[in-house]
Amino acid sequence: MNTTDPRPPSRWRQAVSVLGQALRRYPGWRRLGYRAFLLGLVLLLSAVVAILVNPGTSGPAFPVSEEDIGKVAGSDIRAPVSFSVPDVEATERKRREAEEAVRSVYDFEQNLLSERIGRVRRAFGLMRALLEEPAADGGPLDSPEEPLDGGGGDGEAGRRRRARALPGAETAEPAGDLDALLDRHKDAFIQALQTVIRDEDWNRLREARFSDEVRDAVIQLLQPLADELIVSRRELLGAERGRGIHVRYLRDGVPEREAVLNSLVQILDTEEVWVRIERAAEELELPVPLRACAVRLARGLVAPSLAYNYTETELRRQEAREAVGPLEIRIKKGAKIIRDGDLIEKKHILVFQELRKHTEVSNEGELFLGTVLLVALMLWATGRFSVQNIRKFRSEPRHLLLLAALLLVMVLSIKVWFWIFGAVWEQFRLFPLESYYYAIPFAAGAMLVRFVLNSEMALAFTLVASLLSGLLMENNIGYSLYCLASSLTAAGAVGQVSQRSSLLRAGVLTGFANVAAVVGLTLLAGSFLSIETLFSAIFAWAGGILVAIIVTGTAPVIETVFGYTTDVKLMELANLNHPLLKELIVEAPGSYHHSIIVGSLVEAAAESIHCNPLLAKVMAYYHDIGKIKNPAYFSENQREGVNRHDRIKPSLSAMVLKAHVKDGAELARTSKLGQPIVDAILQHHGTSLIKYFYQKAKEQEDAQNPVDEREFRYLGPKPRTREVALVMLADAVEAAAKSIEDPSPSRLQGLVQNLINRIFVDGQLEECDLTLRDLHEIARAFNRVLVGIYHSRPDYPEPATKERGPETKNGTPPPAGDKPRGEASTPEELHRLGM
Repeated sequence: MNTTDPRPPSRWRQAVSVLGQALRRYPGWRRLGYRAFLLGLVLLLSAVVAILVNPGTSGPAFPVSEEDIGKVAGSDIRAPVSFSVPDVEATERKRREAEEAVRSVYDFEQNLLSERIGRVRRAFGLMRALLEEPAADGGPLDSPEEPLDGGGGDGEAGRRRRARALPGAETAEPAGDLDALLDRHKDAFIQALQTVIRDEDWNRLREARFSDEVRDAVIQLLQPLADELIVSRRELLGAERGRGIHVRYLRDGVPEREAVLNSLVQILDTEEVWVRIERAAEELELPVPLRACAVRLARGLVAPSLAYNYTETELRRQEAREAVGPLEIRIKKGAKIIRDGDLIEKKHILVFQELRKHTEVSNEGELFLGTVLLVALMLWATGRFSVQNIRKFRSEPRHLLLLAALLLVMVLSIKVWFWIFGAVWEQFRLFPLESYYYAIPFAAGAMLVRFVLNSEMALAFTLVASLLSGLLMENNIGYSLYCLASSLTAAGAVGQVSQRSSLLRAGVLTGFANVAAVVGLTLLAGSFLSIETLFSAIFAWAGGILVAIIVTGTAPVIETVFGYTTDVKLMELANLNHPLLKELIVEAPGSYHHSIIVGSLVEAAAESIHCNPLLAKVMAYYHDIGKIKNPAYFSENQREGVNRHDRIKPSLSAMVLKAHVKDGAELARTSKLGQPIVDAILQHHGTSLIKYFYQKAKEQEDAQNPVDEREFRYLGPKPRTREVALVMLADAVEAAAKSIEDPSPSRLQGLVQNLINRIFVDGQLEECDLTLRDLHEIARAFNRVLVGIYHSRPDYPEPATKERGPETKNGTPPPAGDKPRGEASTPEELHRLGM
């Protein structure tokens, strides 16, 4: 029967075959593939961050046309960024309020009545000058010195002057000529006085010859009104009631000072002023006709001293209006603008038009490429620095894939949290939207990295995650600082986690760090004394608890998917009731006890050189589980002096010894002990020489069959971590210590030092980062433990267990077949007991 397939191979098989041949010819393909893998991770993260940072490059189209008014929204639309929308109606309302709040401006001319009094003096002075011109006889036409009451002089001259001053009296000059002279200057008098005079008042003044008594009476009526605020009619101030007026005090038209007049009671109108003048006139010592004339003159000279300044008022109102800036409606990122099924209104169109200005840009491609470049540069620079300068930063593909996955989940989850908190805020507007953002579990990634890897990788992850969080939170450096403080605290709190409940305590500590960060940011912003600070602190503390919950739930998944062994899992493996350890104690009890002692040695040494003592102890417990398959070939498990190696060749003995490494690694993988335990099993012998059987083979060597040293060396690899190196050293020390007949402290110290030096010289510690100082600390730790195990004991003067008589504790004889405790059992009995 011909088994050859007559069908030609398919194209994809041919392609795979050609590719395989090409890869085999090019040995550097693995390195090239690793670099391509890293480049792909960096570009993927950069592109995702660029899309999330620049929502306009992938965001939906918004209804911005007037034609969309009245249509139904097809879905909920949330703000992809924080932006402000001008509130035209509120702005106009505020400007009107500011304009109406400005008081009307009134000008008070302080020297107005003083100027009117001056007019009186000039007008009367003009007429008196006419009367004092020389007459034909060389004397004046009239004498102004004579008072109208008949006093002021005695003798014939005085009587003559008084006679001339009275109406109808004969004068030196004919009365008709003097009256005609004064009448000719009436217009000049009125022009100087700037007020209209009734004919009867003119006649009275002319008859009184414009005497100083009449002039002083008019001035006396006007003088008390010089400082009064006078308006033409009080009804003109009706609009100013309740808010007062702004008074500018002027002198000759120049403002000297300003004051606010809240009460308008002290302002007088012209009618009230006239009443005051009439009351004041009652005290004048003038004849009634002249008194009435003086009153009418004073009333005619009274003018409003408080005038409304329309120009200044409008100017100040315009300034107040312009001082009110445009009011805006602040829409936070993630806030819902319109709901699914709502009608689109004019206000929605205005919001979407403004949103388009913030999201749609003409250089979308440049923004996208710029963000990709910056994020890629940050990732590359951080990774390169960490690999070259941080000793414990391991650049294995598995670790890098975990870091990339956590970063990707973090940047995506920030958007998800935005959506969740925005929806909650829309339904229950009990707290400010910004306060919700502090509950975002930024620190979950850093805590997970520290929990499953180490502190150095957690530090690098925290730096990148903090910068990305600030970039995603609208380039807010405050959120970057908040994320940095929270992540560092969370990573440091899980440094020594012995059980999963410790994660909750780490979350509480992270919450308090979050609260401290919020307090610092609010103090920096000057808004500490506000209710928003309290709400933000509460949400920040809740964010720390949320971090612990997320890490507790996701850590087992990460352990399973990525094959990590955390401290919590190590605590489970350290339980001596583990099935593998129980099988080891049954099948290879000597190896079990050897492993327990090695665990004590490495735990003490790990604490002295500050590496992971729990990991080292668990590695020691399981490093020899491969001996379960062939326990009798190892001296610690051999009984009754039977050595199976006596019947086989040295090379076969070496193969049996080397096989326990491979068998142990297979058992560890089957039992899912974790890659660190598998590595410890494979590396705990390194490439060391099985010296006993090598020497035995050399003794049996002949010229035709030379001994190859490589056949008697373990396959390795050499220890690559300090914990595995401790297991190698402790394994050799514990095995050799049993062979010492007198294990004194000095001999144990010499043994430890000799074995460590021999392993170091053999090059087994080349690939781990143990230093000479570490080796000295390890030797001292080993000595302390070994001295405690193999301490000397004093010689007892009598057997440690006293022989009892044939009777039991209650005095009755023992049953048949029982032996006293001190009596040795026979070989048959020991065999029956399995010994």
